[in-house]
Amino acid sequence: MQKLVLALTVLLVGNSAVADITDQLSRFVGYTIIASKTIVGYQDRDGKKGNSFEGCNYDRVIVFDDNRILTCAGYGYQYAFRPTAIILSNGSSFKMMVGNDVYDMRRQ
Repeated sequence: MQKLVLALTVLLVGNSAVADITDQLSRFVGYTIIASKTIVGYQDRDGKKGNSFEGCNYDRVIVFDDNRILTCAGYGYQYAFRPTAIILSNGSSFKMMVGNDVYDMRRQ
């Protein structure tokens, strides 16, 4: 699956960006794409909820369209309504890609 993603990326952006993509993807050696899901909302520790994606705050619960969740393990701001998230795992940790941003995640 990772080879397919890289091949599609090369086709979409052309050969001039291959080195940049290779450098970026090298961070994910050992990870496998385990899911593609739509983010439908979040809930913070203090009970605040939203029906969009506003990035990650530590311990923010991200809710997907299949009612499964992942919890943010770091911070990063981004706003999007119902974005697609690509979930990666290496067996012990998780990453969530939304657009060009990558978030450290954990299961609750």
